[in-house]
Amino acid sequence: MSVIARRIASVPYRTSSQTWQAIVDLLAPDTGPARTALLAVAGPGSMIIAEEYTSSAAIVVLPATGPRIRIRTVHGSDALDAVQSETPLTSRPLDEPGWHLSLPCAEDDLDELRTALAGHPQFSVRALDDDVPDDTRAHARASRIVINTDELELS
Repeated sequence: MSVIARRIASVPYRTSSQTWQAIVDLLAPDTGPARTALLAVAGPGSMIIAEEYTSSAAIVVLPATGPRIRIRTVHGSDALDAVQSETPLTSRPLDEPGWHLSLPCAEDDLDELRTALAGHPQFSVRALDDDVPDDTRAHARASRIVINTDELELS
């Protein structure tokens, strides 16, 4: 599995809301359904950044096709250096429907964040030490190749 990683400068370089906006701009630079969906969850997105959950656990983006994207935020004095290394993505990962975004959260805030994201099926919340399994990936149009090894042995 291929993974793309990005680090986004946060507090004190940007507020948590501005950091979420930078993530939105990274993932969905143009107007469209993905950008609208990301902006609709700006409150929960800003909250996990303000609590610095995203510095220790990545926001995981599972596009309908293409590599997984892991986004971490950088806080404190390191944020001032991190802004210099921010780079845009070479593709538009959320242009195709079927993408999913997983947000990290501390155990104490999981229920509150899940409630805040109710009604937004593209988003999920996980504990800080949990990873996103590959089977979470939503490949609406992807095909799966199955090789019957028994048939190969008959030749």
